[in-house]
Amino acid sequence: MTERNQVMAAQHKCALCAVDYWPKEESHILPSFVYKWQKATSATGFLRYGRQINLRTQDGLKEYFLCESCEDLLGKHESKFAATIFHPYMANDSHVTIYDENILKFGVGLAWRTLAFMNEKTGLKHFRGRHPQAVEQALKIWSDYLLGANTDIGKHEIHWLPLGGIVHHTLSDVPDNINRYVRRTTEIDVAVADSGASTYSKCGPIIFIGLIEEHDPSGWKGTKIHQSGTFGPGTFQVPPTFQGYLFSRCERLKQLEAGMSENQLAKIASSYQKNEKRAEKSDTLNSTLLDIRLRRGGDKDH
Repeated sequence: MTERNQVMAAQHKCALCAVDYWPKEESHILPSFVYKWQKATSATGFLRYGRQINLRTQDGLKEYFLCESCEDLLGKHESKFAATIFHPYMANDSHVTIYDENILKFGVGLAWRTLAFMNEKTGLKHFRGRHPQAVEQALKIWSDYLLGANTDIGKHEIHWLPLGGIVHHTLSDVPDNINRYVRRTTEIDVAVADSGASTYSKCGPIIFIGLIEEHDPSGWKGTKIHQSGTFGPGTFQVPPTFQGYLFSRCERLKQLEAGMSENQLAKIASSYQKNEKRAEKSDTLNSTLLDIRLRRGGDKDH
């Protein structure tokens, strides 16, 4: 029996409902449709992630995490979000639609998965003992809401930021890879400061924030997901600390890319040459061109 089959044969406890189960397949931490979109719109058709940037892959982060019943439960909300918001928005960033509670449940599912997964894998050591009660409370409230044990998530709100791209700005310190980061990356994180903590679930250009601890939620305006509402273009406001956090993720991407090996750079160049038409039509190129325009300053407000 291979090591992988041994893992598959082991009994697991579902992270959501806590029932023991025999796993059949791994669960994506971010939805699989996000990775499929990312591959389909890339210049090469491959994915690269985080510290494993020198490894090409065809899929995203997944683990034995949920039982089949809970996977199906969250999958219903994912399908609704993909069909009514994600794919229409990717095709047209002016897309407007009325949403129902499935979308809030999708956002709660993302926040819960991100926090539960990171807590299991890292113990949230970077919290250094901060906000332990808030973490426990957020996990319980979000999981109870998903399982139908409560009908409200209280102060542990879910916010979203649809960021199709940065075409102009009034700042002096915008990272030179802002559009490639905002439009192209997928990642999860749990951010923490003395003043609060939140989950960060990035599905390409749509970012989801789950409030674990937030002493002043008034800094978020026009971003909260309700049980029903309207998704579409509009204005929103985020706390000043979020801008710094977003810029730090851009810098992290730049540092990771700087560590790419010559061999992998050659593979990327070869992929471009083998399918120049794909590269020319890709969102990878489009995002890069947007960054070039910003660096030239032609779209900067004065």
